[in-house]
Amino acid sequence: MKTYNFISKQSDECCIALGFFDGIHTGHQQLIESMLNTAKEKNISSAVFTFAQSPSVALGKSESRILMKYDDKISAFDRMKIDKCFAPNFLDLRDISAEDFAENILIKTLNAKAIFCGYNYRFGKFASGGCGLLSEICEKNGVDFFVVSPVCYDGTAVSSSRIRNLIEQGKLYSANALLKYPFSISGEIIHGKQNGRTVGIPTINQSIPDYFVTPRFGAYASFAILNGVRYNAVTNIGIRPTVLGEGVNCETHILDNFSGELYGKKIRTQLLWFERDERKFQNLNELAQQISRDISHIEELKIYEKYRNGEYKKCL
Repeated sequence: MKTYNFISKQSDECCIALGFFDGIHTGHQQLIESMLNTAKEKNISSAVFTFAQSPSVALGKSESRILMKYDDKISAFDRMKIDKCFAPNFLDLRDISAEDFAENILIKTLNAKAIFCGYNYRFGKFASGGCGLLSEICEKNGVDFFVVSPVCYDGTAVSSSRIRNLIEQGKLYSANALLKYPFSISGEIIHGKQNGRTVGIPTINQSIPDYFVTPRFGAYASFAILNGVRYNAVTNIGIRPTVLGEGVNCETHILDNFSGELYGKKIRTQLLWFERDERKFQNLNELAQQISRDISHIEELKIYEKYRNGEYKKCL
């Protein structure tokens, strides 16, 4: 897949899916799949149009809580075998009118011959454009236009905001069913206080960016993915009150046999199941005993097996 962080004239025709695609949940997947099928039928390029940064983050809004980092989103698009991704800086386009965006950028510059979007897609300055305007402009220019219906669960549309709320409530099993994959926190392994080693529970530490959704503080069943290998693990999200931690941290203990130097390497921590709330213990030994009980309960529930077998996807 070729990624463009700027708008440039395209000579080849394309089908293009529009959206920020935060999390690339089941609704997004359906939209992109429809675009890919049409691109194949027309024998032209497939493309997505998104932004390199969340509009909320770009505008400095404090409520920004994204589900997926930019690099992870680009990797996901690539795995979906999309030919092109247009991901300009939101601030470069924020003052372009809805009409100019649709006609001059999507159709005349990017050479879109079929445009796909969700039912609630907004675009242009002050988000003034919607599906009605886009339909009119496409018809005027001889471009096919498709509004893809939402995927619903329990009578409500699957959306990024709905999934964020589930994650913040600790309802990871439900959130992951709507995503159709485990929600994850990816990044570089950082140095911790190494207190866990003293009680036989060494941990891997990651920081959680301010703009990222913050899961409910507590203990989770998780998978840790290192160098392409997936390990069973338990993770604590929070401020680590027992050891007077600083800032929100993601701290993971791998259950499988594992050894090797990790600092500076990348880890992806997939949160599977919320086990209990974070709390302060009298000492590290008491914390270690609780973690052992957590692990026993998680294994009793067969959480790792359910994820490896894809059972959580059947919730939707």
